[in-house]
Amino acid sequence: MDEYLWPARNVAEYAYCPRLFYLMEVEGIHLPSTDTEQGMAVHWRVDRPSASKDAESADAPDTNRPHSARSLTLTSKSLGITATLDLAEINGTTAIPVEYRKGKPRHPYWNAPDDPGEDEMTRPAAEPWPTDRVQVGLQAILLEEAGYKVSEAIL
Repeated sequence: MDEYLWPARNVAEYAYCPRLFYLMEVEGIHLPSTDTEQGMAVHWRVDRPSASKDAESADAPDTNRPHSARSLTLTSKSLGITATLDLAEINGTTAIPVEYRKGKPRHPYWNAPDDPGEDEMTRPAAEPWPTDRVQVGLQAILLEEAGYKVSEAIL
């Protein structure tokens, strides 16, 4: 019997809303919205796998040279997860997962002025949505399990 691997994207969807996850992934109810259709259009280019260097030349590719890998699929049977990364920036044994998002980051709060005489509220630093953190975090774990050092991720 084949072992089922959870896509990291589905783990993030479940973290967002277990009920919505059930409707979409178990019941198969997918209602496209303008946002999801625009997101699919953005991913059209991102989801094309990187060209193989082997096909371009007879020389073996230099794995120590910095390069980008698009649509990189990684799996972990021990964790039971799989992910296809939008992009991985790889430099030797260091990798940075890059996940593209159409939507805007969240702004958790507005900072009040420090001085009572100040009238302007300062704009907060943008934060990634918790579900995006779950997805890119799982991607980082998969990269580390593949032998890379991951110190940051980019959304």
